[in-house]
Amino acid sequence: MAKLHELLAAQGTRTASWNQMFADTLNKFGKADHFFNGISRRLAMLKDDDSNQSVQDAERIDKPVITTVLETLKDALEVFAKAEDVQFQKNKAKQIATGTVSFRGQVFPDLPMDQLLGLQSRVQKLKELWLAIPTHDATRNWKHVPDAGQAIYESPPEVTTKTSKEVMPIVLHKESKEHPAQVQPISKDVTVGAFTTIRRTGTVTAEQKFRALQQIDELLVEIVSARQRANQTEAPEGGFGQKLAALLLEPFEKFN
Repeated sequence: MAKLHELLAAQGTRTASWNQMFADTLNKFGKADHFFNGISRRLAMLKDDDSNQSVQDAERIDKPVITTVLETLKDALEVFAKAEDVQFQKNKAKQIATGTVSFRGQVFPDLPMDQLLGLQSRVQKLKELWLAIPTHDATRNWKHVPDAGQAIYESPPEVTTKTSKEVMPIVLHKESKEHPAQVQPISKDVTVGAFTTIRRTGTVTAEQKFRALQQIDELLVEIVSARQRANQTEAPEGGFGQKLAALLLEPFEKFN
């Protein structure tokens, strides 16, 4: 008995052979006069003498029928039947082929082949999301604070000052008998308060992301292994291609 992975490999060859045979057969049917029609023609001169023999020979035509539609269809349907039998055996094997995925202490038994194929693709897509997950700003210290909300982290309070510009007079020259005092106003930043800032984030830590990606990769490896085990399933023999081909040929085998 062939194993499922062997049939999967053979399927491409059988299908390619049928596709080529289909194209060749279609091409033959488009050139019916060349492949399927023949002719024999003889000229009989009324006067039987040696001089007319060369004329009769020159007019002689012999073009045999190269093949028949029936023979052409038999050849095509033979290739069709083989390709169909491989498809049948593969699909029957896939009906019984299963794989068990064991992951992080959990067992997911007897997953069908199509489920494993789809699961691998879908988990690979999940990995794209995992790779895009934002992580904490590494320049700050973060602490998980359950009271702030689920999966919320806070950074330590940051205190900064609030300033205000005030205009203050500066005496450039004191008053004298000859001149009045020269005073110039200048702007100066004066501390008027203090900000206390607490930053919060719902992103994940770099370690969390790393562990999550590790898990995704472990799961993908296990799914591939389960698929490989399922591919060892032995396929049933036989098929229905020849019987179907014989039925399809019946109309062409009844000669009037």
